[in-house]
Amino acid sequence: MNSLRWPRLWLALWLAGMAIGAYLSLRAGVLREPVIPHVDKLIHALSYGVLAVLACGLFAPGLMRTAAVLWLLVFGGLIELAQGAWAINRLADPWDLLANTCGIMAAVLLFRRRNVLQYIEKRLRK
Repeated sequence: MNSLRWPRLWLALWLAGMAIGAYLSLRAGVLREPVIPHVDKLIHALSYGVLAVLACGLFAPGLMRTAAVLWLLVFGGLIELAQGAWAINRLADPWDLLANTCGIMAAVLLFRRRNVLQYIEKRLRK
């Protein structure tokens, strides 16, 4: 793990983010068109991007960070499969999985050299 002042807090936020995402993805859906077409893809990309930023901040570059990012990709795929199999009024959508992947990769590329969590902690100390 990276040297952070509050590593348990960040880890708890990462795990809670995945739990909340799973809950929201698997609860019964409402059959209506969104006000803005395809806004759910943007929400997917942003949500998984935030999870990836947390993972990149928590884990030092190397095997653990790679494993965390790969886990997020697998997690997104498992959620999509579960939506298709179990969720009421929900479908497995490969475009959602692509949006998840785009959010994760964008976060990894944008923050590969800057640890956002260390930056936040540094700003909070001042």
